Amino acid sequence: MRIRAVLSAGLLAAVVCSACGGSPSTPTPTPPPVVILPTVLSITPSSGSTAGGTEVSITGINFAAGATVTIGGVAATNVRVLGTTGIQALTGAHADGSADVVVMVGGQGATLAKAFTFVVPVQNILPVITSLTIQSPRANAPANVADLNEDIAVSAAVTDAETPVSQLTFAWSADLGTLTGTGAAVRWRAPLTASTPRIVTITLRVTEVVGALDGLQSASAVTQGTTATATVHLHNSIKEVGDLSRQFLLDFSDSSLGPSYVLRDFWDGCSGKEAELGDVTANRANYLIRSFKIGDPTMVEVNFKGTCAYNAEKGDACSAVPCEWHDTFKATGVLGTTIGTDYLSAVYRNDRWWLCSSGFKGTQTHPLRPFIR
Repeated sequence: MRIRAVLSAGLLAAVVCSACGGSPSTPTPTPPPVVILPTVLSITPSSGSTAGGTEVSITGINFAAGATVTIGGVAATNVRVLGTTGIQALTGAHADGSADVVVMVGGQGATLAKAFTFVVPVQNILPVITSLTIQSPRANAPANVADLNEDIAVSAAVTDAETPVSQLTFAWSADLGTLTGTGAAVRWRAPLTASTPRIVTITLRVTEVVGALDGLQSASAVTQGTTATATVHLHNSIKEVGDLSRQFLLDFSDSSLGPSYVLRDFWDGCSGKEAELGDVTANRANYLIRSFKIGDPTMVEVNFKGTCAYNAEKGDACSAVPCEWHDTFKATGVLGTTIGTDYLSAVYRNDRWWLCSSGFKGTQTHPLRPFIR
């Protein structure tokens, strides 16, 4: 019995001693990695349009490249990480109301609850372009008429219910020619050369910048505007009046053409048209034009609501064309020659040039009766 107790004590001592020396049998655990959590501190502005597009600046801690932003559960766009403490982004569209701002960095998220408010934009009345005025500097010239290379004043009358006119933006454009100046009054220079007559369109776009929230400069800004157009009737008046004058005389010189056709470019409101119709009708009844020479105009003047100096005829333009006719008097077969100058007046009506009167001065070799011209 004693021996068994001793052995038991020795065995116990051996077991106890075996745990007192040498290396531990269980390894020391590795400490877990330190997780750096982002923090959202503020967002500016704190409100914006339900349409989205508000640029916001988010401040915080531990931001990093690759961060994402959601506001009200809607992903923001154009996210730019400015460093560990700043992010810029554009809000997405969202229903009105407050929304959480969430920044995710490396799988870790931070939330600033109800920090941003989406608000329906206040309705703003568009600017109103009440008129566009295009006026040549020539005395008595009609509006919206220009000649090649002419410098024209162009102006707009604009009103706006909320924004002073001085704070509106005026953007002018034209499909031909050159615009100079800014604001509500500019200058338009017609091209030096172009096929005429033709219509040129001048366009004005007036815009204003309004906040998404009435009276809050921190809200997102919206640009809105309105557009109006006006047309300019572009002419080369000297050439056009000269061409009409010469063509009339060429048509008159063709005895096969009837009086109405010959006078197709005369304005009905001119008394000179009726007088000329009588002359051409009489010529056709009594003469046959055998040959002729119609020269280029020696003079064309444009003088709106003026008087032609050579024959005191009223009109907007005057011309002079040299002529020569060789004819036969039908009743007797007598040959005749007429040489001189035809003086014409013209008017500007219905956006084009028309002839108004015609008067001939020259010499004739008709022993029986004068050649009717």
